[in-house]
Amino acid sequence: MRFSALLLLVGTAAFAADPSIGKKLVFSDDFNGDNLDETKWTVFGSKAVFTFVKSAKGGALRIGLKTDVNMIQNNTITTRGKFSQQFGYFEASMRMHAGDGHAGAFRLATDDEKTPPSIVTSFHGTGKERVSPWARGNLETGSQDYRPDKAIGKFNDLSKKFHTYGILWTDKGFTWYMDGKAVHKLERKEFVRPMSLALVHRIDEEDRPRLVLKTLPDDVDIDWVKVWK
Repeated sequence: MRFSALLLLVGTAAFAADPSIGKKLVFSDDFNGDNLDETKWTVFGSKAVFTFVKSAKGGALRIGLKTDVNMIQNNTITTRGKFSQQFGYFEASMRMHAGDGHAGAFRLATDDEKTPPSIVTSFHGTGKERVSPWARGNLETGSQDYRPDKAIGKFNDLSKKFHTYGILWTDKGFTWYMDGKAVHKLERKEFVRPMSLALVHRIDEEDRPRLVLKTLPDDVDIDWVKVWK
């Protein structure tokens, strides 16, 4: 099996330990209320698409899509300007959407994305029970994508139940975890500035042709978010 030079598929045995062990919980939201906690989150996009629903553990945040003329949109909540940190373990419990043409994501990004070196890392769901770890670094030499050469696995229930998506960030790089198992690793040491987190449901211009309107609503649900230091 061939891998990209910087993004390596790692066996679960090598990274079996819970990445939160030995760390302190420093940020969390269980979305059990009726309103978004704006001391923790800033909203981008239409506030009307952010609603609260019942979940097995109490409540969940639902991020829908706004119906408009062209459907191009980016509905995001972010902790930027309210919470960020250097290194740690970031995790969310999410139920991804089912259809094609739009994307849900759990995303970490350097607070200042324009000044290199900076990076965006994420679990990126694209519908049809697909999810992928992804990163884009902004370097002095330009931007570079770090993607797996092959899918991390085959799934059939990403849109039917909650899964946990985690990113461990250390001074050596990043490791992506899904349901407690390490699935990818990026070894880069130059990305050290604090990062904030975001939860996203969007339609890009390049994805819009694949969106089937009659399949909507097709939402992204977040049960909880936790960050350890």
